[in-house]
Amino acid sequence: MSVRYLAVTWTRQKGIYDRVLGVGVVVAVGAFTGGTFAWHPDATLETALIRGIGFAGFLLLNLILSIGPLCRLDRRFLPLLYNRRHLGVTLGVLGLAHAVFAVVQYHSLGNVSPFVSLLSSNRDWTSLADFPFEMFGLLALLILVVMAATSHDYWLSVLTPPVWKRLHMLVYVAYLALIFHVSLGFLQDQPSLVYTGFLGASVLLIGCLHVAAAIKERPGDQAGADSVEWVDVGAANQVPEGRAIVRVVAGERVAVFCNQGRLSAVSNVCKHQNGPLGEGRIIDGCITCPWHGYQYQPTNGTSPPPFHDSVPTFNLAVVAGRVLVDPTPNPPGTEVAPVPIEGPRVADNLPFYVGYQPEAPLQLGHFMQRTAASLLIGTTLIALGLAKAQTGFAKSRFDFGTPSVIEGVVRATPYPSVAVIQPGSTQVRRYLLSAAGKHGAQAAVAGQGGRRVRITGPLAYRDELTLLEIAATTPIDSAVAPGERPVELGTFELAGEVLDSKCYAGAMNPGTGKTHRACAARCLSGGIAPLLEVRGIDGKAQDVILLDSTGNPLPGVDRWAGKRVSLRGRVFRLDNLWFVRIGGMVESAR
Repeated sequence: MSVRYLAVTWTRQKGIYDRVLGVGVVVAVGAFTGGTFAWHPDATLETALIRGIGFAGFLLLNLILSIGPLCRLDRRFLPLLYNRRHLGVTLGVLGLAHAVFAVVQYHSLGNVSPFVSLLSSNRDWTSLADFPFEMFGLLALLILVVMAATSHDYWLSVLTPPVWKRLHMLVYVAYLALIFHVSLGFLQDQPSLVYTGFLGASVLLIGCLHVAAAIKERPGDQAGADSVEWVDVGAANQVPEGRAIVRVVAGERVAVFCNQGRLSAVSNVCKHQNGPLGEGRIIDGCITCPWHGYQYQPTNGTSPPPFHDSVPTFNLAVVAGRVLVDPTPNPPGTEVAPVPIEGPRVADNLPFYVGYQPEAPLQLGHFMQRTAASLLIGTTLIALGLAKAQTGFAKSRFDFGTPSVIEGVVRATPYPSVAVIQPGSTQVRRYLLSAAGKHGAQAAVAGQGGRRVRITGPLAYRDELTLLEIAATTPIDSAVAPGERPVELGTFELAGEVLDSKCYAGAMNPGTGKTHRACAARCLSGGIAPLLEVRGIDGKAQDVILLDSTGNPLPGVDRWAGKRVSLRGRVFRLDNLWFVRIGGMVESAR
């Protein structure tokens, strides 16, 4: 115990614990990211990192929620519990990193602020399948960050243990929110049963561990729960020297300690953080809580000076070798004479360790080494398996940081493009244009329609579609090229997903699906040409640019971003680009 607050009471054991934790995070993110590029070389680094950090955070949350029941099933896991705050703070950092990467990737560089984009890009609040999954992620993030920020003992003292405990029990709400976040977002873009199985297995594991721990403790909790008479809590010689047995007396857990051959009974609940005093040990004549080392004198339940915390005590007696406890607790700090016992007692063979101690018992240290090694190996295998199971990475590319120089005739309508005569032929290839970020190129080519220009910028390309992000333009010829005559192809029924041409072409990968919907909405509202990805019977994709019935840009198209639609319209072609004048469009089932 300390009379002042310290950020962290660093010890050799805590250093080892945190280094293993850091290695685990690096292994989880690194294995997932490395596996992604090993099996999916067309993935982008941003997407791999967002998913890798999210995986590491979710796995860490499962570990955090498993520690409590594991400790009730096997006390050798207690060192994980004593340092669980370090796990919680790390989880908060991972959640924040995942959110920052995702917001920058999908919501920044648009025509509204990233936060407004996050809250407004998806408004399908009444549809379960299309519900904005980001809101569940935001709820979980707020809870985890608040928990991490209030993990220090200072906040425990300011908020009081009951309030602090209730606040940190919200971790279960965060877990549920993350289940919905993943189920309504990522899983809808990943048809692989591997991810569904992983999510289901994690929920089942957490549930089974808590049920198993409850079943194990239920008999002890029921014994004497409603008694108003003195309760028989066990044989006196079964209380180990320096340790305790814990029983329920009139609905409250009571710890009966043996100190130098004499028995004392106190409440099992530590005043500091509701820790289990009965799992502690007598050190320097005081009951020492295993969670953080808070101490109480066994005869009166009061902390040694200069501290003033105290817990209730209980009267007890030894009759015919059995320990009887009065179910009525004494006020905290009440002195109760200890009851001596005679004869041999059960040996204390359980290792004891408090997180602030510099060394762990040898037996416990070996167990934790094996546990840490198993967790690291399991994390690596799970990360690699999930990385391999990913789908949705198309053969696309974005030459970010490597500009190309294109010369051609600018066509400002219906969406900005540049028509380029292919070297050695008369064939014309048309490149769609965009500005930097999530903005169309309308302002960048204003007044240059029909003129020959030189454009510098990175290319994004996928299949037959190529898009040029404008970094700079240089006029070459002031003459205006003649207009073009579209090739009419007829009226068709089309169905597919509404996409933005820039991300779809390769600026992001995957540039499709529900997780990309917010980004597509920003790009479309910023003026980037909307596409409908249509697949024929042969499975080959044809990208068709969406226009209104008069051949002009389609108003309000961003509300259709990322959705599958059915439409009827007149299709025409300009060079290698296909367009459709829409007569009507409806949302179709996924």
